Amino acid sequence: MIFVNGFVHCDPHPGNVLVRKCPESNKTEIVLLDHGLYQVLNQDFRLDYCRLWQSLIKGDLKGIERYSRRLGAGDLFPLFACVLTARSWTSVNAGIGQTPVTQSEDVEIRTNATLYLPQISELLNRVPRQMLLLLKTNDLLRGIETILQTRASSSSFINMSRCCTRAIARHKRSKTKSRTRRLQISLSERWSLCQMDLYELMMWLRSSTLARWICYLFYCLPYTN
Repeated sequence: MIFVNGFVHCDPHPGNVLVRKCPESNKTEIVLLDHGLYQVLNQDFRLDYCRLWQSLIKGDLKGIERYSRRLGAGDLFPLFACVLTARSWTSVNAGIGQTPVTQSEDVEIRTNATLYLPQISELLNRVPRQMLLLLKTNDLLRGIETILQTRASSSSFINMSRCCTRAIARHKRSKTKSRTRRLQISLSERWSLCQMDLYELMMWLRSSTLARWICYLFYCLPYTN
Protein backbone atom coordinates (compact mmCIF):
# COMPACT_ATOMS: atom_id res chain seq x y z
CA MET A 1 0.00 0.00 0.00
CA ILE A 2 2.70 2.47 0.99
CA PHE A 3 5.48 1.89 -1.53
CA VAL A 4 3.72 0.58 -4.65
CA ASN A 5 0.15 1.92 -4.69
CA GLY A 6 0.42 5.03 -2.51
CA PHE A 7 -3.03 4.40 -1.03
CA VAL A 8 -2.50 3.70 2.66
CA HIS A 9 -4.65 2.50 5.53
CA CYS A 10 -3.00 4.60 8.26
CA ASP A 11 -4.73 3.07 11.27
CA PRO A 12 -4.12 -0.73 11.09
CA HIS A 13 -4.80 -1.57 14.74
CA PRO A 14 -6.80 -4.69 15.78
CA GLY A 15 -10.03 -2.70 15.96
CA ASN A 16 -9.80 -1.89 12.25
CA VAL A 17 -8.04 -4.88 10.68
CA LEU A 18 -8.50 -8.60 11.30
CA VAL A 19 -6.17 -11.33 9.99
CA ARG A 20 -7.82 -14.76 9.95
CA LYS A 21 -8.04 -18.12 8.21
CA CYS A 22 -10.83 -18.25 5.64
CA PRO A 23 -13.30 -20.99 6.76
CA GLU A 24 -13.88 -22.19 3.17
CA SER A 25 -10.36 -22.14 1.65
CA ASN A 26 -8.26 -22.18 4.87
CA LYS A 27 -6.12 -19.41 3.31
CA THR A 28 -5.06 -16.34 5.26
CA GLU A 29 -7.19 -13.28 4.56
CA ILE A 30 -7.26 -9.66 5.71
CA VAL A 31 -10.66 -8.31 6.76
CA LEU A 32 -11.32 -4.55 7.06
CA LEU A 33 -13.54 -4.08 10.13
CA ASP A 34 -13.45 -0.29 9.94
CA HIS A 35 -11.82 1.94 7.36
CA GLY A 36 -10.13 4.30 9.84
CA LEU A 37 -7.72 6.83 8.29
CA TYR A 38 -6.71 6.70 4.65
CA GLN A 39 -4.03 8.71 2.92
CA VAL A 40 -3.27 9.03 -0.80
CA LEU A 41 0.46 9.68 -1.29
CA ASN A 42 1.47 11.86 -4.20
CA GLN A 43 3.93 10.25 -6.60
CA ASP A 44 6.99 12.38 -5.82
CA PHE A 45 6.55 11.84 -2.08
CA ARG A 46 6.05 8.08 -2.54
CA LEU A 47 9.17 7.65 -4.71
CA ASP A 48 11.33 9.76 -2.37
CA TYR A 49 10.04 7.66 0.53
CA CYS A 50 10.94 4.45 -1.37
CA ARG A 51 14.45 5.71 -2.07
CA LEU A 52 14.88 6.85 1.54
CA TRP A 53 14.03 3.36 2.82
CA GLN A 54 16.42 1.78 0.34
CA SER A 55 19.16 4.09 1.65
CA LEU A 56 18.28 3.30 5.28
CA ILE A 57 18.42 -0.45 4.68
CA LYS A 58 21.80 -0.20 2.90
CA GLY A 59 23.32 2.40 5.25
CA ASP A 60 23.76 4.89 2.37
CA LEU A 61 24.28 8.11 4.36
CA LYS A 62 24.31 10.40 1.32
CA GLY A 63 20.99 8.93 0.17
CA ILE A 64 19.56 9.22 3.70
CA GLU A 65 20.45 12.91 3.85
CA ARG A 66 19.27 13.65 0.30
CA TYR A 67 15.85 12.03 0.55
CA SER A 68 15.24 13.10 4.16
CA ARG A 69 15.77 16.71 3.09
CA ARG A 70 13.43 16.22 0.14
CA LEU A 71 10.78 14.93 2.56
CA GLY A 72 11.04 18.07 4.69
CA ALA A 73 13.43 17.05 7.50
CA GLY A 74 16.12 19.62 6.59
CA ASP A 75 19.19 19.59 8.83
CA LEU A 76 17.37 17.32 11.29
CA PHE A 77 17.79 14.39 8.87
CA PRO A 78 19.79 12.21 11.37
CA LEU A 79 16.99 12.56 13.93
CA PHE A 80 14.40 11.94 11.20
CA ALA A 81 16.13 8.67 10.22
CA CYS A 82 16.10 7.51 13.85
CA VAL A 83 12.44 8.49 14.40
CA LEU A 84 11.33 6.82 11.16
CA THR A 85 13.10 3.53 11.88
CA ALA A 86 13.03 3.59 15.72
CA ARG A 87 16.72 2.68 15.53
CA SER A 88 19.86 4.32 16.90
CA TRP A 89 22.10 6.47 14.67
CA THR A 90 24.78 3.76 15.01
CA SER A 91 22.42 1.19 13.46
CA VAL A 92 21.36 3.66 10.74
CA ASN A 93 25.04 4.20 9.85
CA ALA A 94 25.61 0.45 9.56
CA GLY A 95 22.38 -0.15 7.61
CA ILE A 96 19.27 -1.22 9.50
CA GLY A 97 18.92 -4.29 7.30
CA GLN A 98 22.28 -5.54 8.58
CA THR A 99 21.88 -4.93 12.34
CA PRO A 100 19.22 -6.71 14.43
CA VAL A 101 17.32 -4.84 17.15
CA THR A 102 18.71 -5.38 20.66
CA GLN A 103 17.31 -4.66 24.10
CA SER A 104 20.10 -2.17 24.85
CA GLU A 105 19.27 -0.27 21.65
CA ASP A 106 15.60 -0.06 22.69
CA VAL A 107 16.67 1.42 26.04
CA GLU A 108 18.91 3.93 24.22
CA ILE A 109 16.01 4.96 21.94
CA ARG A 110 13.63 5.51 24.87
CA THR A 111 16.24 7.57 26.75
CA ASN A 112 17.05 9.73 23.72
CA ALA A 113 13.35 10.28 22.97
CA THR A 114 13.10 12.21 26.24
CA LEU A 115 16.37 14.11 25.72
CA TYR A 116 15.53 15.21 22.17
CA LEU A 117 11.85 16.02 22.72
CA PRO A 118 12.13 19.69 21.57
CA GLN A 119 13.96 18.66 18.37
CA ILE A 120 11.43 15.87 17.71
CA SER A 121 8.59 18.40 18.10
CA GLU A 122 10.30 20.74 15.62
CA LEU A 123 10.83 17.86 13.17
CA LEU A 124 7.15 16.86 13.31
CA ASN A 125 6.19 20.46 12.55
CA ARG A 126 8.46 20.45 9.47
CA VAL A 127 7.41 17.25 7.67
CA PRO A 128 4.21 17.08 5.56
CA ARG A 129 0.97 15.59 6.90
CA GLN A 130 1.46 12.51 4.72
CA MET A 131 4.62 11.73 6.68
CA LEU A 132 2.89 12.16 10.05
CA LEU A 133 0.33 9.51 9.09
CA LEU A 134 3.05 7.15 7.84
CA LEU A 135 4.91 7.57 11.14
CA LYS A 136 1.70 6.56 12.94
CA THR A 137 1.36 3.53 10.65
CA ASN A 138 5.00 2.52 11.22
CA ASP A 139 4.54 2.69 15.00
CA LEU A 140 1.48 0.43 14.82
CA LEU A 141 3.33 -2.07 12.61
CA ARG A 142 6.32 -2.10 14.98
CA GLY A 143 3.93 -2.77 17.85
CA ILE A 144 2.55 -5.79 15.99
CA GLU A 145 6.10 -7.06 15.32
CA THR A 146 6.95 -6.66 19.02
CA ILE A 147 3.86 -8.66 20.08
CA LEU A 148 4.67 -11.40 17.53
CA GLN A 149 8.37 -11.29 18.58
CA THR A 150 9.49 -10.78 14.96
CA ARG A 151 10.97 -7.28 15.31
CA ALA A 152 14.56 -8.56 15.40
CA SER A 153 13.97 -10.46 12.15
CA SER A 154 15.30 -9.09 8.85
CA SER A 155 12.23 -10.32 6.93
CA SER A 156 10.32 -7.02 7.22
CA PHE A 157 13.27 -5.10 5.75
CA ILE A 158 13.62 -7.62 2.93
CA ASN A 159 9.92 -7.23 2.10
CA MET A 160 10.29 -3.44 2.21
CA SER A 161 13.23 -3.69 -0.21
CA ARG A 162 11.15 -5.80 -2.59
CA CYS A 163 8.30 -3.27 -2.56
CA CYS A 164 10.66 -0.32 -3.08
CA THR A 165 12.41 -2.10 -5.97
CA ARG A 166 9.10 -2.90 -7.67
CA ALA A 167 7.76 0.63 -7.18
CA ILE A 168 10.83 2.36 -8.60
CA ALA A 169 11.10 -0.07 -11.53
CA ARG A 170 7.43 0.46 -12.39
CA HIS A 171 7.94 4.23 -12.32
CA LYS A 172 11.00 4.00 -14.60
CA ARG A 173 9.11 1.80 -17.08
CA SER A 174 6.27 4.33 -17.20
CA LYS A 175 8.72 7.09 -18.15
CA THR A 176 10.25 5.44 -21.21
CA LYS A 177 8.83 4.44 -24.59
CA SER A 178 11.84 2.34 -25.56
CA ARG A 179 11.19 -1.40 -25.46
CA THR A 180 14.90 -2.03 -24.99
CA ARG A 181 15.05 0.30 -22.01
CA ARG A 182 11.94 -1.31 -20.50
CA LEU A 183 13.53 -4.72 -20.88
CA GLN A 184 16.72 -3.47 -19.18
CA ILE A 185 14.69 -2.07 -16.29
CA SER A 186 12.71 -5.33 -15.92
CA LEU A 187 15.87 -7.46 -15.99
CA SER A 188 17.54 -5.22 -13.41
CA GLU A 189 14.42 -5.45 -11.24
CA ARG A 190 14.34 -9.24 -11.57
CA TRP A 191 18.04 -9.52 -10.68
CA SER A 192 17.61 -7.32 -7.58
CA LEU A 193 14.63 -9.40 -6.44
CA CYS A 194 16.60 -12.63 -7.00
CA GLN A 195 19.44 -11.26 -4.85
CA MET A 196 16.94 -10.55 -2.08
CA ASP A 197 15.51 -14.07 -2.38
CA LEU A 198 19.02 -15.54 -2.09
CA TYR A 199 19.81 -13.34 0.90
CA GLU A 200 16.57 -14.40 2.61
CA LEU A 201 17.40 -18.06 1.92
CA MET A 202 20.88 -17.61 3.43
CA MET A 203 19.41 -15.97 6.53
CA TRP A 204 16.91 -18.84 6.88
CA LEU A 205 19.65 -21.45 6.51
CA ARG A 206 21.78 -19.66 9.09
CA SER A 207 18.95 -19.78 11.64
CA SER A 208 17.47 -23.14 10.64
CA THR A 209 17.82 -26.05 13.04
CA LEU A 210 17.74 -28.48 10.09
CA ALA A 211 20.62 -26.64 8.40
CA ARG A 212 22.67 -26.77 11.62
CA TRP A 213 22.04 -30.52 11.90
CA ILE A 214 23.15 -31.08 8.29
CA CYS A 215 26.35 -29.11 8.88
CA TYR A 216 26.96 -31.09 12.06
CA LEU A 217 26.48 -34.42 10.24
CA PHE A 218 28.92 -33.40 7.49
CA TYR A 219 31.40 -32.36 10.15
CA CYS A 220 31.08 -35.75 11.85
CA LEU A 221 31.55 -37.78 8.67
CA PRO A 222 34.91 -39.63 8.53
CA TYR A 223 37.46 -37.86 6.35
CA THR A 224 39.09 -39.93 3.61
CA ASN A 225 41.79 -39.00 1.06
